[in-house]
Amino acid sequence: MAEDDVTGGGVAIVPVREQTVDFYGDAILAAQAADAQIWVPVRPICDALGLSWGSQYNRLRRDPILAEALGVFIMKTPGGDQRFMCLPLDLLPGWLFGISAARVKPELQEKIIR
Repeated sequence: MAEDDVTGGGVAIVPVREQTVDFYGDAILAAQAADAQIWVPVRPICDALGLSWGSQYNRLRRDPILAEALGVFIMKTPGGDQRFMCLPLDLLPGWLFGISAARVKPELQEKIIR
């Protein structure tokens, strides 16, 4: 499943500002839109927490609030410009609170709980 599937082929947003932030020891990109809203790519957080992107993507799409809030941003990475499915920063805790630590590898459970 492509990360831009949510937009139905729509246009991805190019952020006005990007930066890397520390997410409990993992470097995660963040983007600022023209309206000053901060957006966070979800897949890199899934990777950092050892979560299945496909499962989390499906969970996001099932949630009426999170699904409506998802946006696609084109961000610069060492490998070139890439599309990322992003959530507004203020909704990120809502997604994270729904992750069950009991369903991830034991060595990653502390990260999920934190």
